[in-house]
Amino acid sequence: MSEELERAKAAKREHPVAKVMGWLVTAVCLLWLGWMARALAPQKPAGGAPSLAAMMGGAGGPPPVEVQTVEEAEMNPPHAYIGRVEPIQDVELRAQIGGYVEQVHFKDGARVKAGDLLFTIDAEQYEARVAVRKAEIGQAEAALDRAERYLQRLERSDARAITQADLDTARSDVAQGRAAVKQAVANLALAEIDLKHTRIIAPIDGRVGRTVANVGDYVSPSLGALVRIVQVDPIRIAFSVTDKDYLKAIEKFGTERVQDALRIRYRLPTGTVSDGVGTRDFEDNTMSADTATLSVRARFPNAHGLLVPDGYVTILVDLANTTKSPVIPQEAMQTDREGHFVYVVDEAGIAQRRAVTTGAIVEGRVAVTAGLKTGERVVVQGVQKVIPGQPVTLASSKEADRK
Repeated sequence: MSEELERAKAAKREHPVAKVMGWLVTAVCLLWLGWMARALAPQKPAGGAPSLAAMMGGAGGPPPVEVQTVEEAEMNPPHAYIGRVEPIQDVELRAQIGGYVEQVHFKDGARVKAGDLLFTIDAEQYEARVAVRKAEIGQAEAALDRAERYLQRLERSDARAITQADLDTARSDVAQGRAAVKQAVANLALAEIDLKHTRIIAPIDGRVGRTVANVGDYVSPSLGALVRIVQVDPIRIAFSVTDKDYLKAIEKFGTERVQDALRIRYRLPTGTVSDGVGTRDFEDNTMSADTATLSVRARFPNAHGLLVPDGYVTILVDLANTTKSPVIPQEAMQTDREGHFVYVVDEAGIAQRRAVTTGAIVEGRVAVTAGLKTGERVVVQGVQKVIPGQPVTLASSKEADRK
């Protein structure tokens, strides 16, 4: 045994290359271990982007989120119907007499008031007719006076000097004279009416359209409408309510209270909703058999002229008296097996999970009936990064963006 050990030691002394190879293998192993450790170590991404640790709230810092302050608002989803704008009064002015237009007293499209002078027709011939009718009255009155005097003389005469036929004729002449006076007076009234019609007056407040008669044109009743006037303030919107919606409102409020219980507004094609509330002034007495709808009309103020006759708007019908509740954006609301919840950020910047009870959802906003108070801040962007009980960084807020 001792001889074998001696031979091994001698072999090592005789082969120094084996010793060098052992050192090289050890050095290569150490280099490989160092390279692997560097490759596995976390590195900061290029461009300054947050690392995974930072995104998860680790050593890189709290995750950035966007928040919005809880506001209080009415959340009463309205029923929407297509409405057609109609003028309450619509008048077509026609010439009542024939004649040449002397003057047009308005500009096309202008607003006019009841009593404004719109057209003047040449009145010369009608003034002459009035003068003729007045003269005819004078003639008739003179003839009547002569007949009455003659009758009086006959009645005072001796009965033996006149015949009954003469007396009857005189009395007939008086009656005819009185009728002639009445006829002359009536003819004068007609002539004065024709003279009055030489001035065409606006019968209502409204806006005039385009006239078909200009100065120098000959107009007559057969020409048709000279101009159209439509009332624009107030104005009416007609729409149709489904039988289901109508019956629900009647069952809930009754026919007497439904007017006060409902609020009727309109929304323009631009999205603007009216500040004023309409007054229901008509509802039909029968349902449409074809569409199962009831025709309804509502009256609205229109001082600014936003409602144009024959235009279309959206009618919004909801409850007149509603309560306000906290409102949040729909993207802030989260849902899991336990129900709806949001992340609330306190003054210290700590995000906490908060269970909420929700109500109506209208145009991307959610009414919260329980769980939130006005003024609290909820996370609306970056929700997936939030860890309950951990701090967050307020990157921005939607209120600041709107400002």
